[in-house]
Amino acid sequence: MRGISINQVAVVQLVVILTSIILYYGRIFLIPLAFAIFFAMMLLPVSRKLEKWGIKRIPATLLCIVVVLLFMAGIVFVVAAQASSISQDWPQIQKKLQQMVDTGQQYIQQQFGVAPHEQIEFVKSQISKFSQSFNKFSTGLVSGSLGMLSGFALTLIYFFFLMWKREKYEEFFLKLTNRENQPAAKQKLRAITKVASGYLVARLLSMLFLAIFYAVGFSIIGLKNALLISLVAVLPTIVPYIGSFVGGVFPLMMALVSGSSGMILPIVIILIIAQVIDNNIIEPLVEGNSLNLSPIITIVAIVLGELVWGIAGMILFIPLFAILRIVCDHIPALQPYGFLLRNDVKEPEWVEKVKGWFNKK
Repeated sequence: MRGISINQVAVVQLVVILTSIILYYGRIFLIPLAFAIFFAMMLLPVSRKLEKWGIKRIPATLLCIVVVLLFMAGIVFVVAAQASSISQDWPQIQKKLQQMVDTGQQYIQQQFGVAPHEQIEFVKSQISKFSQSFNKFSTGLVSGSLGMLSGFALTLIYFFFLMWKREKYEEFFLKLTNRENQPAAKQKLRAITKVASGYLVARLLSMLFLAIFYAVGFSIIGLKNALLISLVAVLPTIVPYIGSFVGGVFPLMMALVSGSSGMILPIVIILIIAQVIDNNIIEPLVEGNSLNLSPIITIVAIVLGELVWGIAGMILFIPLFAILRIVCDHIPALQPYGFLLRNDVKEPEWVEKVKGWFNKK
């Protein structure tokens, strides 16, 4: 049996280290470019459809950009409209918060013997210390917001040029391989496009289901501003596993400050039922095993993405790892790593039957 040489291990370690350094220090450039590439893959069928209808390449690309802008504007409009209704209920929410503070003070006094005025003095001292760091935080928040706007503008610019000259970039990757391997390379490029676009579409469909389910459920139990709370609870779920827990905190908090403690249990039940349906029905149908990533590798991708690119990395690193798996499967020397990344859990039989039924249609 042929052993693994020290040189091979050193080369792999060197590649991993250099890649991590490039990804981290080049994130300002790479994050907008990565989003643009995935948007281009996702909207490529739309652009091709428009071109079949007689619309030229540039107008079709601009229409795709308009679709993205309208989608984001729609979310902002709904959030702003619902937020205005919260401002009307703010006096009642503030009263409820004061009651919660009073209850907390009484609990602390009973358990630890700290009087309410001593608690207030402690909070004031902490606020004075916090105010110094808050100025730095606010400055960073403003610069971060400007960075997000500039990054979004760069994403749209990259997206336009990627869609406009897409054949050139495909030909570039094909030229990197030998002529006899170009058909297989072209097939892999199509697989990469399908995986990346399919993942983003699947996440959006999953989020749409959760938003509708949350909104209906929260409205039935009488939670105020159910639509806004549903949208805020759904947005973090673009990150698998972790996002559902983060998003579930907001409706529970709003139930405490604007509703009653009796809503906590119904909200928890709604959140659990929605996640069970989404994980066992919606996601297997819309996403299936298209990524073909091991569950542990998916979690590793989320953690590494957060370390390197923050929230953007938590979104992008999962399809990036799926692309890496396809590349490893295509290169014989890297096939063991493709085997490590690959998912060995088969799709449920009912999912295969449903997909086969749709394919017949």
